[in-house]
Amino acid sequence: MTDNSSPIPSFAGAGNLVYREPEVPRFVSGEGCWLTAADGRRYLDAEAANGTVPFGYDATLLHEALRRCEQLPGLPSFCESDLRLKVLSRLERLVSGALGTPGRVELDLGGAQAMETALRIAFAANGPGTVVVFEGAFHGRSGVTSMLSSSPRYRELLAAWGLEVVRLPNPDCRRCPHAPATGGCGTGCREAVARWGSELSGVGGNGFRRKVSAFVFESVQNVGGMVEPEHALLHSAVDHAREQGAVIIADEIFTGMHRVGPRWGFQRAGIVPDVVVTSKGLANGGAALSMVWSREPLGHPDRYRPGSHSSTYIGIPSALAMVDAVLDRWEGWTTVDKDILRLEESMRERLAAVAARHPDLVASVDAMGGTARVVLSGPHAGRLRHLFRSAHPEAGVLVATTGMAPDVINLHPPLVIGEPELDLFAEVFDTALDGLV
Repeated sequence: MTDNSSPIPSFAGAGNLVYREPEVPRFVSGEGCWLTAADGRRYLDAEAANGTVPFGYDATLLHEALRRCEQLPGLPSFCESDLRLKVLSRLERLVSGALGTPGRVELDLGGAQAMETALRIAFAANGPGTVVVFEGAFHGRSGVTSMLSSSPRYRELLAAWGLEVVRLPNPDCRRCPHAPATGGCGTGCREAVARWGSELSGVGGNGFRRKVSAFVFESVQNVGGMVEPEHALLHSAVDHAREQGAVIIADEIFTGMHRVGPRWGFQRAGIVPDVVVTSKGLANGGAALSMVWSREPLGHPDRYRPGSHSSTYIGIPSALAMVDAVLDRWEGWTTVDKDILRLEESMRERLAAVAARHPDLVASVDAMGGTARVVLSGPHAGRLRHLFRSAHPEAGVLVATTGMAPDVINLHPPLVIGEPELDLFAEVFDTALDGLV
């Protein structure tokens, strides 16, 4: 097979995820669910940039966005525009329509920046205080969000050490020491996430000056290994946090916009958050923009004063136009719920069939909406990711792995992936597992 990769250039910084391996393909074009490398080898995208490209590689979205901002190609971030107001209004309705309560929308660039904005809103309401998250969480790699994320690697080079973070027990029953032998979250698990706010817990609540300002959760922990907290466990954590006066922040950066089934991941468990953060599903990879929705009165100017937040490019018309065009695409997808359920079933069926042929290598498989996970019998995810890319003679497949879950392959292809592509994925999966032996 022809070598389709390039070594790290001497002028390229190698600290980002592009260079997880010493040699990587250089992509020159993309269409649908496919990317093509410089040597002509094609790759089926079963990672979709971790959910950033729900509609696949579709240049018509970019062309449509550019047409919407021809008369206003650039604008300083402190200037208002009709386009920005239109996008804000549309985004606000995406959340308020699901929660049945009005709110306000702030914009930011990436997911980590949006999480920091969400914390600003919570601190404006409650004062700076402790933030509670689940063990296994990932909320970004910035100085602040690296403190929320579980892996200590994110805090080795840059971290906001003044931020106090408390971690609740891991919601992954495979890793949680509280999980009963029968599986699932027992009474002890649900009590464990609601013990803080007392003299004994070491974490302040309503009766203390230093209290918890925010509880932040992912409805599905992507980087943690595609783990969905048991719904009763999540309700216990949210209910207790709300009783203690904490702002409930739903991190929907990855799970939002039908990635795990419904429009918002928190709808799977019936949770009602105070703040919703999302990003990846809004611009189909064509712009850097994220959204922070907060219920009234959290974002009201009397509480969250003008000047509390600013970012240079959040008003740039090309990014706003990209979101506007993608929102049109979402609104036009009238069968999305049915189609995502069909995708879930199709992925689960194919994964189960391949897993049955490799019982010594695959411990379990499952699917949730437009995502799926493969739990391996050992920490082989990194090697298997390489085999997905290289083992099959006709095409490679791009899959996701994380250091926080070295025994899990994460799958989140474009939501428009079809049956022929899924058939090919299963074939490549089979070949890759053969190479793992």
